Amino acid sequence: MKGSVAIVGSGVIGTVTAIELNRIGYDVTLIDREEPGSSEAASSGNGGWLCPASIIPVSVPSLIWRLPSFLFGKSAPLSGNVGFAIRNAGHFARFVNSGLTHNRVRNKATALSSLLSDTMARHQALAKEAGLQHLIRGDGLLYTYSSERAFRRDLCWWNLRRDLGVNWTFLDGRTLRTEEPGIERACFGAVLVTNAGHCIDPAGYVRGLADHARRRGTNFIKADVTRLIHSGQRLAGFETSKGMFAFDAAVICSGAHSRPLAQEIGDDPPLLGERGYHVTLRDGQRLRRPVMFDDALMVATPIVDGTRLAGQVEIATPGSPPDWSRAQALLDLAGGYLGGLPANIRQSGVSVWMGRRPAIADELPVIGRATNVENVHFAFGHGFTGLGAAPATAELVRHSLQSGRATSPKDAPFSPQRFPVRTSRAL
Repeated sequence: MKGSVAIVGSGVIGTVTAIELNRIGYDVTLIDREEPGSSEAASSGNGGWLCPASIIPVSVPSLIWRLPSFLFGKSAPLSGNVGFAIRNAGHFARFVNSGLTHNRVRNKATALSSLLSDTMARHQALAKEAGLQHLIRGDGLLYTYSSERAFRRDLCWWNLRRDLGVNWTFLDGRTLRTEEPGIERACFGAVLVTNAGHCIDPAGYVRGLADHARRRGTNFIKADVTRLIHSGQRLAGFETSKGMFAFDAAVICSGAHSRPLAQEIGDDPPLLGERGYHVTLRDGQRLRRPVMFDDALMVATPIVDGTRLAGQVEIATPGSPPDWSRAQALLDLAGGYLGGLPANIRQSGVSVWMGRRPAIADELPVIGRATNVENVHFAFGHGFTGLGAAPATAELVRHSLQSGRATSPKDAPFSPQRFPVRTSRAL
């Protein structure tokens, strides 16, 4: 064995990292308060997309002009608590600034492409290894456009995607109706991403991967991590709700809960937990493949027991109750495209979910060695792309663990060192 490694967080990033590290000889332990595939986890409630095209950030030069349509209206995709937003104004300023120019967007897209360009091939191989091939579909993904103007607005980003290896073709409105008869609304057309697919059961996939990790020798501790125990530049172990545990190294993969652990050892990534919602319609699959509806900024994904509608970004104080009107907004928006949907989220056959996505201000995850503690590594902050980016992220964690370097030129876009360390927290 190469040594013992604790991975804090058993979502898809942590679980896939456990498999990767166990494969090369590490004694791996996963620590989490919840079982893998827990219904509350972002890894379970996502839209299931495995998409190399998910590389264009939300913050682009035109964002400032589109904000009113995102913010206002009953079904607007962005909402939040004004007081909380004001208290975190620095985070949102950094977010907007990160996409102010086309060059900045290109740099972020190039970085994200390194995590997502071969997501389908990686997940197909991983699913085959774990005996979960039936959960991965490679039928492509659709992005619909209601008007030619909307499509031309995004065409520069589709050309950038093509430059970065995304295979796509444009379908006119008539062809789209043939490809997806379930879409009842007339559309100008759609982009079909061909080297893409989806997972039909994200929660079941994470549970299955965790079972595979167990078979390979990964240990599990169901507990809260309450404190990192360190001396100088070395981590000794963790204090948890079930006692103290010693390890040779650690990987923090706790999603939206990662920031306090990073702060304990001197790093302070600008991470917020933005809230997302989904609605599952358990009345059969209405679509042949997943679809993003451009005007609505939401996705509809055929899953194992129906159709999942996912989207919405809510900025809210941690611990505040869910705003289920956000889920109702998803259902209302979908009704304009699919037709024949239930009118209310409280009707029979409809289930709803809310979870916290880990959102870094510059929309790039944090992957690499901690700044001040040489045997702690980070892998969190993937936002919408955690499922798709998990295998490539696990590979970067392996490189970080083996090299022991704080960063490397290849991994620099994701480096924890791209953010200033708060002097008061430095070790």
